[in-house]
Amino acid sequence: MESQEERTPNHLQGSFIVEAASETIMEHLDTLKSAIKIGSVITIDKGVLTLAKLAAVRKENNDAIFPFLLNHLEDCRPKEIPQHSESTLLAVTGENKEEFLTVLRKREKYLTAPHLKRVKKSIKH
Repeated sequence: MESQEERTPNHLQGSFIVEAASETIMEHLDTLKSAIKIGSVITIDKGVLTLAKLAAVRKENNDAIFPFLLNHLEDCRPKEIPQHSESTLLAVTGENKEEFLTVLRKREKYLTAPHLKRVKKSIKH
């Protein structure tokens, strides 16, 4: 019999890991945040995605993580905004949607036309 992991596409397996181990991962939240602040481009990209998935698991996680993700979007390099906003979108709720949109609107002037188009497309979904 196949396990859930064997039936799941690779790009979705991380979501299951985050959901199953969210409490354990939350115990290391400060370490994850530090890695995002000082890590390589890949570390930052995957870290933002991991935190967004973790924030989507439970409201308590979201309350602890979403402000960090917004702050990151306010300060990251303009070329990172499209990818990181798409990742952060996983953690957007009815309660924090306006904050998310406000940050993106503030950053619009720093985006190239293709980046802006990508951000606007992800917001519509």
